[in-house]
Amino acid sequence: MRWIKPSRIDGRASAPPSKSMMLRAVAAAVLAKDETVIRNPSFCADALAGLGIAKSLGRRVRRETRIVRIGSGGAPAGGTLACGESGLCMRMFAPIAALSGRPFVLEGAGSLLGRPMAFMEAPLRRLGAVCRTTNGGPPVRISGPLRGGRSSIDGSLSSQFLTGLLMALPFCSGDSDIRVKDIKSRPYAAMTLAFLRSFGLAIEAGESLERIKIGGGQRFRKIDYTVEGDWSGGAFLLVAGALAGRVTVGRLSPDSLQPDRRILEALALAGARIAWEGNRVVVERDRLAGFDFDATDCPDLFPPLAALACHCEGRTRIFGADRLAHKESDRARALISEFSKAGAKIAVRGNRLEIRGGPLRAASFDSHGDHRIAMAGAVAALTSREGLRIEGGGCVAKSYPRFFRDLKTIGGQIT
Repeated sequence: MRWIKPSRIDGRASAPPSKSMMLRAVAAAVLAKDETVIRNPSFCADALAGLGIAKSLGRRVRRETRIVRIGSGGAPAGGTLACGESGLCMRMFAPIAALSGRPFVLEGAGSLLGRPMAFMEAPLRRLGAVCRTTNGGPPVRISGPLRGGRSSIDGSLSSQFLTGLLMALPFCSGDSDIRVKDIKSRPYAAMTLAFLRSFGLAIEAGESLERIKIGGGQRFRKIDYTVEGDWSGGAFLLVAGALAGRVTVGRLSPDSLQPDRRILEALALAGARIAWEGNRVVVERDRLAGFDFDATDCPDLFPPLAALACHCEGRTRIFGADRLAHKESDRARALISEFSKAGAKIAVRGNRLEIRGGPLRAASFDSHGDHRIAMAGAVAALTSREGLRIEGGGCVAKSYPRFFRDLKTIGGQIT
């Protein structure tokens, strides 16, 4: 348990490496012929799961202080791929594992065991692989070979499986033509496309991503990749500055394709002061007012936005709440449960989360085992009356192991 007391924020920190981009780089390294060099790597729990999967798929992984090298090893013999609690690992590596023609079982732990996976079965079958979930969820049994061809997928739950197909299909023997229905989180798929194209893969896709054509038999150019800073984790530090003083956060690219870069848009709507100093963004408190924001394509912003909205005058409406049910927790319920304990006026109405700002009282704030819920509670505590006790805060290791250390560095009082 950590008690976050009311605090004055005034300091500098660096955003953690993006676990999302780190995992894409690890997946690419599994598919590459040459040794891959990954700089500024993330060693969060999800990234470590991805590196373990790379080893299980026959790659040699060498960790250094600021570099990971992934090169050729032995041929994978099949077996278990331990995904931990990472939905991206399970959904992205399933098509990649299917390329080998050997049987694998993708296992999960904790909250991942309750997340839906059945939507992968039919599309992979049409592409030549066999995929069997367990009552619609993990563990997932997969075997190939994945050959390519025509298929359609449901993109309404997540873009993570689409990312896996975009990774794997260029390495099939045949060409592929993929139709995507009702795609959500389109910016994440666009981010994957940009990454793959930067290393030489040719993929045809319009802006809508409703139809994607992928030639088979491709290969990567040599990959030497620097993982950019994580806007998802950095968002909590930026909100801390907006709520409780002033913060400068480094290693955030103004040109990033990460969807959570839109946290700056929300902060501006709320009335915070924002400035850029090179690749560092400065956020400073000003009078904060309620705002409307559509987070449908960036649902990971709901927790930091909820923390922000609790301290804004008037009503805030965050749209896209239907994206929150199948995360590490049912995030809408978790946010309502925990912020209500502290006296917040918060509810889901239709497809939006509504929050009316006001002072928060002392409370025990349960993380629900969800890294982003824990960080939201910690940031909201900074301008609460007496602070909040964060239960289960160790779950931040999933994406941002240094979070509480960085929060303390910029002025957070933590015991």
